Order: sequence, then structure tokens, then C-alpha cells
Amino acid sequence: MGILNVTLGSINNTTLGVQDGFRDYACTIGTTLTVGQSYPISVRTNTGVEERVRVWLDVNNDGTLNPTSELIFSSTALQFHSGTISLPTGTTLNTRLRLRVASDWVNSPVPAPCSTPLYSQTEDYAITAVGNTAAPVAEFVADQTVTCSGCVQFTDQTQNAPTSWLWTFGDNTTSTQQNPNHCYTTPGTYTVTLTATNATGSNVRTRTSYIVYNNLVPVAATCTPTTVAYCCDYGITSFTLGSLTKTSLNGQAGYENFTCTNRVQLVEGTAVPISLVTGGTSPHDTRVWLDLNNDGAFTGNELLYTALNSDNPSGTLIIPGAAVKNTPLRLRVLADFVGGVSGPCSNPQLGQVEDYTVTVLPNTTPPTANFTSNYVLGDCQNPVQFTDQSTNAPTSWLWTFGDNTTSTQQNPSHIYSTSGVFNVTLTATNAFGSNVVTRNSYVVFMQPCVSYCTATGTTPNIWLTNVAVRRGATTDLNNSSAASASGYGNYTSQVVNLYQGQSTTLNLTVNTGFQQHILWAWVDWNRNGTYEASEQVANGSTTAALFSTPITVPTTAASRGFTRMRVMVRLNTSPVPTACQINQNNSETEDYSVLVNATLNTNEARALPALAVFPNPTADGHLTLRLPDPAAAGTYTVRVDNVVGAQVLETSVRLSPSQEAELNLSGLPRGLYLVRLQNAEGKMATRRIQVGL
Repeated sequence: MGILNVTLGSINNTTLGVQDGFRDYACTIGTTLTVGQSYPISVRTNTGVEERVRVWLDVNNDGTLNPTSELIFSSTALQFHSGTISLPTGTTLNTRLRLRVASDWVNSPVPAPCSTPLYSQTEDYAITAVGNTAAPVAEFVADQTVTCSGCVQFTDQTQNAPTSWLWTFGDNTTSTQQNPNHCYTTPGTYTVTLTATNATGSNVRTRTSYIVYNNLVPVAATCTPTTVAYCCDYGITSFTLGSLTKTSLNGQAGYENFTCTNRVQLVEGTAVPISLVTGGTSPHDTRVWLDLNNDGAFTGNELLYTALNSDNPSGTLIIPGAAVKNTPLRLRVLADFVGGVSGPCSNPQLGQVEDYTVTVLPNTTPPTANFTSNYVLGDCQNPVQFTDQSTNAPTSWLWTFGDNTTSTQQNPSHIYSTSGVFNVTLTATNAFGSNVVTRNSYVVFMQPCVSYCTATGTTPNIWLTNVAVRRGATTDLNNSSAASASGYGNYTSQVVNLYQGQSTTLNLTVNTGFQQHILWAWVDWNRNGTYEASEQVANGSTTAALFSTPITVPTTAASRGFTRMRVMVRLNTSPVPTACQINQNNSETEDYSVLVNATLNTNEARALPALAVFPNPTADGHLTLRLPDPAAAGTYTVRVDNVVGAQVLETSVRLSPSQEAELNLSGLPRGLYLVRLQNAEGKMATRRIQVGL
């Protein structure tokens, strides 16, 4: 320990530290300083241990160092101590005055002018003070430039020894004190001016719009959590919410109330970016509450953001429409160690709590509809919990779940009772308009639902680039893909229609056409969740990029319905392939949904032979219906069903040799549909339509 260097004015003295003991350099090392001017000072102590440093000057040259009135510099718990000093007016001039620098370990008693340090040392130097001969250079600072109480402490920092001061605070009041404390009575923004004078002259310093008095603060919180035992750099070092960014000390500062000085305005219903920088490298549990009803307490529904087991978390939070508008609300941020306290009024063990101010502004724009759910593609999750994530404060919601059912709840739970691929639509509305979002093929469900085994692999050299299923000129599946992560591609949102009694071909294309590889495919015909040997529909070895094989669709009634197909490619033939291989090198697996259909009713297919529905397939979903038979002219009810029999559209058209009709299916996902026309006599005709090429 000890003092290793002292720098002040022309003094720049490096020594050995504590082994030197007390050193009196007052006769040999000194500097000349002008009264009223500021000078930088630095004291370097041991780089591995924190020490306290105190510096005194015998300003009246009486041989005694007053512990308080002659203390000109102090620093605590550092290894390098720096700052500025200024010789006060009244300092004895043109005489060598004793400067004493004392240091000791941070956990030892604070050094005094005449105490003996326990672990460090004391050094004396000389200062010669000379009188100032220049006019003042006025300067000042305030302890806070934003105040919620209205009271501000001003501190004179004028150079060149002023002898009088005149302050104007911008509210028609003044002061002649050197360091006045002033209290504003009316909220506003104020310009402050200091005129400093000495025998040589005067100087003016003006700080424009320097003080902001804002007395609008959140309701006082019902609790103020304090850090129990700060440790290990836990806590918050930076917080950002929208346009608000605040850098602060970590948990060693304990609870921090920034509600006065750090504010942000946010619009209800908007998604606002949020991020924190947490101390150290350890993960934190972070939670953020907003006092929505401005009652000073935080409840469960006021928890807006959670990030667990994460360092430097970031994301978004949505400002609820239930928040009190145009009123300062308290935002509380808690960051503590993983598994630590989770309540807004609990005392964090190692981290800390910080409070900020948020003013919620009314929304004046239509919603932007958005939602999520707990559904995972291919899983048996039922019911499905849907969660509204619409922005811009919707006040009403309309959900359509793709199975002819709806809900007006904000966050509905829905049970699917039939197999199929379902589009989900949310319409979000407020006073300024509506917005719609549709997720095509969002839920794929089997009834009864079964779980299939996992298949994984690696794809450094080979993978499937296309899987197609065709019936003559009709394409029931045509899916192109890149190499899948973990060697598995989940395409169960795509439904392959297979028809009993019709010739069907499976085409598998890979990225390479020069290496020997093998391909397999299975269809779970009995829908029991297991790919059995009897359900293998493809097994081939080739060096070609394209492998084709016919599929024989079982003709029993029990095989009809919704099920799954698995296709696989692998470079090597060992071990013996199974549908449930795990971590197989140079192998990729893809899953698809399958609907086994009976042959279309012959009478319906042959009814209205003159009826033409075109183009088929339709690339954009727009169809023309033409019926040139005058005997069949009339009004028809048109019903469109998807492949699982669910109605997706119903309308009516009038057809005659001179009148065609348009059918718009552009809002439907790519796939096969049945268009059924029924006249007033109940006669029905059906046509299969492919939407999307």
C-alpha cells in the first residue's frame, strides 16, 4: 500500500509507497497556485488495494491543519484518485504553506491530519499561493437540472477569486449568496444567470433552459425494495425502453428512483422495444411492471415483461389499453440472480430495483392484428390456446378457427373436433378501424391424434430438394426445400390427397445425382402413430437425382381419413433403415400430412356435363364458371369444401349461356378443393379444383 505518486501543478513526485513511511517534502518539493483558480490533482496508490485519500492545506499558515475547514480534496475506495482543487479566498499569500496528503486502507479509520495510518502513509509538500489579478470567469453547476420538488442547490465554480455574486433564477428572483439553494414555485423551464465580480472586473455566465421543474410524478409506491446483500456485479447498468435510456450503477447502489429525471411517453397498444444491460457475466431473472391504474401498487396483471435466466435481455412489451392515460405512471424494473425473488415488493438478494416514469398516450390508429398460440406443428395440442398480440389497442376481436367456429374473446381456447388443416384468422378492431391477419394451414390436426417418433440426422452432403405426388396430369403435392436443420423437415401443414382406386406416383428429388443413395417412404395407413413395415411405400437405391415409385392406396373404408407420410434419404445403407432413426449421418427426413379419399361420387362428377370451371389449376385463385346448356340455366348455390370436408366458402351465382360467373378463392391456401353447385331442385354437381400451381 501507500502513496506512489502525487501530481499537482508542478509537483509530480513518484515514491516507493508505505515502506517510505512519513515523508516531509515541504522544503524541497512545492508549486505555486493562484487563489481562485481550479487545478487538477491526482494521487496514485496501490493498484491492487482500494484506499482512502485526504488532502489538507494550512491556508492560514498557523501550523495546524483543521480537519474540515482546510480539507481541500478527498477520495474513497479507489486506487487512482483524481479531481480538482481551488485555493479559497483568504488563503495566506506569497508564503510556503504546508500541503498534507494522507492515505490508508479503505477498511481502516478515515485518515485525519495528525493520525498515523495503519497500513499506508502520509506525505507533506509546499504550496505558495499568489493573488489573483484577473477578472472572474463565471461558472456554476446545479445538483440537478430536472427537479420534481422545485428545489435546486447551485454551486459557484467561478475562477479568479470573485468577491461578490449575483444570481438570477429565471423566475424573477435573485440571490447574492455564493452557493444559494433556490426553490421554484411554478413548474416550467428556467434560464439561470450568474454575475461574478472581483476588484478587477465582472463576468457573466448564462445557462439557457437550464432548470426544468416538473411536479408531475407517479403516485408514491407502496413499497421500496432494498438490496439485501449485493454481490458479484449483479444488478442493472443500463435500461432502455423506447426513447428512454438510462445508465446507472449496478446492485451496489441498491434501489434507484429515477421517476423524476427519466421519463418516456408511450402510446397504448404499441409494441415497444425494451433492453437491459445487466452487471457481470452471470444470467439474471428480470421482470418489469407498470402501475396501470396509478394506485401505487403492482399486481399480477401489471407484469408486462419477463426474461428469465438471461444476461442483457431484450425484447418488446405491449402497453395495455387499460392503462390510465396522460398521467405519469410508475414503471418498476427488477433484476436479481436466477431463482431469486419474483415480486415487485420483494427485496432482491444480490441485484436491485429501479423505478422510472411512463406516460401512456391514447392510441389514434387502427389495430395491427397479430397473434400466437401454444400450438406446435404436428403435435397433439388440443385445445389450442390463442393469444392476441395485436398492437394499437384493439377493443374487440373476432377469431375464425377454420372449422366453421368463431370467438370474440381476446385470448380464446379452442378445441378442434375433426381432422384437418385449418386456417386461423383474427380481426382486431378499435374506434379507428379494423385489421385482419390470416395464418394459412396454421393448425394441422388428426382425430384421434397420435404422436409420431422423432427422426434426426445431418445433411452435409445430401438432402431432399423436392417431394411430389402426382395422379397423371394432376399434381397433389410439389414441395421444394433446402437442407433442414437437424436433418428433419416438418411439412405437415401441406396435405397430400391420395385417392382410392387411382394411380399415384411419388417423386423424390435430392441435391446430388452422382452418389449412390437410398430413399424410403412410409404412409401410416392405419393411423396408429407407427410406421410399420407393411406401410412402406418406397424403398429404392439410385445414383440419379430423381427417384420415382408408384403408390398403391389401400381401398378399404378403414384406410380413409387423415394421416401422415414420412420420406427419407440417406447416403449409406447401414444400419438397416427405420422411420425413427436418430442422428444418422448424411440423412434427411421430411413429414407430410395425407388425406386418403374415396373415389368421387360418380353421379356428382357426371352431373351438368356442360359445366366448365377454369382455369384449373388456378394460379391466383380466380375461377370462371361457364354453363352453355340453356336447359340448365338458373341460380345455383355454390359451396366450396376443403379436402377434409370443411366448408370454406358459400355463395350463389346465376348461370346461363349468356352469363358466366366469377368465383374468388384467392384467400384460400394452396391445395385441392371441391366446388359443389346445387340448383333449386336439389340437383348437385361437383368439380375438383386445384388452387395454386
